[in-house]
Amino acid sequence: MSMNRILYVLVSALFAVPAVNATHIIGGELYYDHLGGGLYNVTLKLYRNCDATVAFDAQAAIGVFDGVNYSLLQVQQLSFPGATTVPVVLESPCLTLPPNVCIETTSYTGTFTLPLSENGYILTYQRCCRTGIIENLISPGDLGITVTTRIPGSSVPVNSSPRFNQLPPVALCLNLPLSFDHSASDPDGDSLVYSLANPLNGATAGAPQPNPPAPPPYDPVPWDAGYDENYQIDSDPAIAIDPVTGLLTLTPTLQGVFNVGVRVQEFRNGELLTETRRDFLFKVVACDATVVSAIQEQTEFCQGLSVQFVNNSVGATEFQWDFGDPNSDLDTSTEQNPVWSYSGPGTYAVTLIANPGTTCADTIVVNYDLYLAPSPVIIPPPPFCGNDPVTLVAEGDFNAGASILWQLGSGSVPQSSTDSIVTVQFPGPGTHEVTVIVAQNGCTGFYTDNVVNYGLPEASFIADPLPPQQIGTSVVFTDTSSPNGGVITNWNWAMQGSVFAPSDPIANWNGGWPGNYEVVLTITTADGCSDQASMMYEVLGGPIVIPNVFSPNGDGTNEFFEISNVQYYPNELTIYSRWGNKVYETLNYKNTWRGEGVPDGTYYYVLSLSDDREYSGHLTILR
Repeated sequence: MSMNRILYVLVSALFAVPAVNATHIIGGELYYDHLGGGLYNVTLKLYRNCDATVAFDAQAAIGVFDGVNYSLLQVQQLSFPGATTVPVVLESPCLTLPPNVCIETTSYTGTFTLPLSENGYILTYQRCCRTGIIENLISPGDLGITVTTRIPGSSVPVNSSPRFNQLPPVALCLNLPLSFDHSASDPDGDSLVYSLANPLNGATAGAPQPNPPAPPPYDPVPWDAGYDENYQIDSDPAIAIDPVTGLLTLTPTLQGVFNVGVRVQEFRNGELLTETRRDFLFKVVACDATVVSAIQEQTEFCQGLSVQFVNNSVGATEFQWDFGDPNSDLDTSTEQNPVWSYSGPGTYAVTLIANPGTTCADTIVVNYDLYLAPSPVIIPPPPFCGNDPVTLVAEGDFNAGASILWQLGSGSVPQSSTDSIVTVQFPGPGTHEVTVIVAQNGCTGFYTDNVVNYGLPEASFIADPLPPQQIGTSVVFTDTSSPNGGVITNWNWAMQGSVFAPSDPIANWNGGWPGNYEVVLTITTADGCSDQASMMYEVLGGPIVIPNVFSPNGDGTNEFFEISNVQYYPNELTIYSRWGNKVYETLNYKNTWRGEGVPDGTYYYVLSLSDDREYSGHLTILR
């Protein structure tokens, strides 16, 4: 819509309201500038139409409250500095305005001394009452307005709040789209986020100028049926504000007066510092224009880069298009419904002039958003053994803010997810189809792949006979493993860490020295999946019995120093004379000493076994 038409409708809307219901304020905001130390310059900016029966107040009471417990700390009266008329400039002789058109603005300002406070401060101004003909509120004539802002606590010692750059049009044309830059500026360069907001109620008809204002918290205005914070005015598409740019868009579909609220929130390093909330009116009226330039609203965003434009202009016979493609000097057309192919995705400002070069030409600029469908991809893990959870990552050509949906199959945990990285456990071994769907800018792309896992075998075996057994016993170990869907192709039998049998389901063993032996079976399937089982097998060697006399005299009886069962144990034997001289020493003694080279007499022995047992005593040789 051209600015001339907006101003015309604005004025018509303001002066269509009966004087008895004339609203005092049609919009306002409260913001501040930090001057250093505890000094703040506070600005209360208000708008009214000049024909309202209630003028700007001579004094505006600003209440200062504690930012946490809301106790009143001070009230400061700001004096009316005088009003300034908002200039109305007509750019086309095709539009006319009624007489006495006038919109005024004023800015109450004052310096506040507010020392650093851990809790911060809340500043508030209130005024009653609103006009009684507002469509989207319950009993609007009994409702007032609250304009408030917050100064953060001492953790943020320096901050100035954001402020809106310009006043939106009060009047809108029925069924004609509005695209208004409702952005704000912040002196500190903090990040700003925009959103629709509930207007706040405040003051009453009995006390229209409360001094002091009421403390927080403040109640939102009561919406009539069918309206709420996110749907404040009849519009198709619904009223919306871009959270990043502050671009306010709507296409009103019902005539009337509507209360609207917008807020800008200020963030620093991810922390919300304060917000500035604007409360204002829209008057929707039927507009007449000799020539109206209009482009059919974009409905397809992912159908490639070639666009068929549909001209919905009224009262025109000639047209001039500029498709806003910065990569071409030929992006113009005089056709009624042209086609243009863009060089790449992006947002393009498309301009249409209806009846160009004539007195009543009309111009419209519409943004067209062209996107390529996202192209996700999954890199599945290589086939693996077992059923441990696996992590899948959605990669590919899409932005970080895209919406993601995983479909992971029935029985999986989880069966779906909206995260870019998901950890999933499948119901069992097999081939599992997984799909990731990515939506971005209204465009959708998907990718499907398989994750393969094999059953993990469970190793087990038995021994025959069961331990413990005497030394020299032949033992058969038999595999009893469960392949869990696979085929076992390799058996590794290890005793004390060394392989003792070939790869076979059965292993034979003839025992060893007395002691405890760890038998380990490792099985491997054709899929490369392995498992182990182990068993401790005890071999017995009998008790050690040591004589204290022997007679190596050649009669064939008691000829050797015979220690019962010593041959079954790794051992070390040392024999000493009674003077401590070593007369015999050997490893792994096997009852073969006859006392060679020593005379009869008493000797001492020390026998050490590999299991850390040690025996000592005396023995006598008698020939």
